[in-house]
Amino acid sequence: MSILLRDAAARYLRTKGPTVTDGAVQRVSVDVELDGRVETVMLSFRDGSLCCVSSDGRNDGPHTLAALQFIAASERRDEPPLISLDPAAATLSERPPPLELAEALDDLLTAIARVGADKAGYAPSVDAAIERVVQVAAQPTPAGLARFVGRLQQELRSGEIWRIARVLEGASQHVEALRASDATRESEERIDAWLGPRPGIKPSVELLYDRTMIEVGREWLACTDRARIERRYLIDAQSGAVYREDRPRNAAASLGPCPRELRVGLAEVEAGPSPKRMRVLQYEVDPDVAIESWDCVRQVASHSIAQLTESYRHSVRAYPALGEPFAVIAPYRIETHDVFKAFDSDGHQLVLDRTERRGAVLAFYDLLARGEQLTWVAGRLTDTAATLCLVPFALGTRNRPYVRL
Repeated sequence: MSILLRDAAARYLRTKGPTVTDGAVQRVSVDVELDGRVETVMLSFRDGSLCCVSSDGRNDGPHTLAALQFIAASERRDEPPLISLDPAAATLSERPPPLELAEALDDLLTAIARVGADKAGYAPSVDAAIERVVQVAAQPTPAGLARFVGRLQQELRSGEIWRIARVLEGASQHVEALRASDATRESEERIDAWLGPRPGIKPSVELLYDRTMIEVGREWLACTDRARIERRYLIDAQSGAVYREDRPRNAAASLGPCPRELRVGLAEVEAGPSPKRMRVLQYEVDPDVAIESWDCVRQVASHSIAQLTESYRHSVRAYPALGEPFAVIAPYRIETHDVFKAFDSDGHQLVLDRTERRGAVLAFYDLLARGEQLTWVAGRLTDTAATLCLVPFALGTRNRPYVRL
């Protein structure tokens, strides 16, 4: 398991000539796969002591021991020479043109059109078409494609025709991108959002340095029958930008419970649907978020529902099937008669989406009924009847800086 990675590192170093001999590695993060489960193990050396942290909470468990064995073996001076691999075998091949996937998605669109969107949720032909889409895709199913399947099945069951149409529009755009003879930056980014980057080709990313991120919520999202995704929502305490971490089951992600504060030394942000996906590479975590950090969340919250609505429209136009924007809002005033409504200073409104996370919605109304004065609220954005809606996750009040719903 470990030899292949060490061999690859050794081959790379041989191409660089003389190597650094006096550097001191202070911290290492390792993804360890054992018995079909992947855990992230972080090893650090501080004040003369070794510190081990594992995402499974077992700091002396088998994944931690495997990481320690890997590091210890890398430092042995009496090891035999590393085995050289065939360079041709080590080269990652590019993802083949996914025309078969384009045909499968096209057949799915046709199957839904034939039976009608109102009946497609219970049609065997549509179920078979969805199954074929999953079968022809790479395995394990790419996160973007898996999320599309989950959203489509959810919307077909809801019976909301306009929601179904939006997800199908996204699939149609993806089919066009797959079949395009001349790739554009937009089509490449769309394909990457659905299928992930092509093997051997590093995707276009934005690098973030020295940021403080506050996680305000997380949820498990429906995908295929075989997979779900845990999505974590992180707020940049300086800019107010919202990012997400997507963690498929048994895969690694940054450590810590929710809520938490991440001091991010380095992270990569992918181009794609809102909120943009972030991979945290170097970080420190604090599970006890300071009151001052919650004040930062309140300060960067959006005060303009009009601007938020326009940003939401742009997001769902760009990625109709995958865009699921998330926002933090500081209302100018609120109304709680029958339906919660939040207003900005210009009178533009946002309402609560009561169709999802019903337990969170009930808790939200209960807090307001008890007289809690809302200062900010965070949640996933949706829309209905041309009105922006919020699926609530967390909020702050004058009495409490953070309440998780």
